[in-house]
Amino acid sequence: MTIVKISSVIFLLLLLGLFIVYNSQTVNVSYLGVKFENMPLWLVVFISVFVGIFIGWLFMFIDELTIKRKLKNSEKEIKGLKDEIAQLRQLTITREE
Repeated sequence: MTIVKISSVIFLLLLLGLFIVYNSQTVNVSYLGVKFENMPLWLVVFISVFVGIFIGWLFMFIDELTIKRKLKNSEKEIKGLKDEIAQLRQLTITREE
């Protein structure tokens, strides 16, 4: 790694450490009838962020599958049209002879 990358990683770890230190107070969380008591605030924030990232990734994955399916159908249609053009070209050549 270069010095810039190492410095960036160290800086980000310091920021993360400061965030954890300043947000170490405990909170009670209740979600869908399940209670979590005395959880550190930084952990609640990180869990929320990672759940959000996962949900975003899931929607992106579903969109990607939809786009791939549409692309595959379009490629099949293009191949069929190219075959039709090739057949029509052969047809005109055989008529002229």
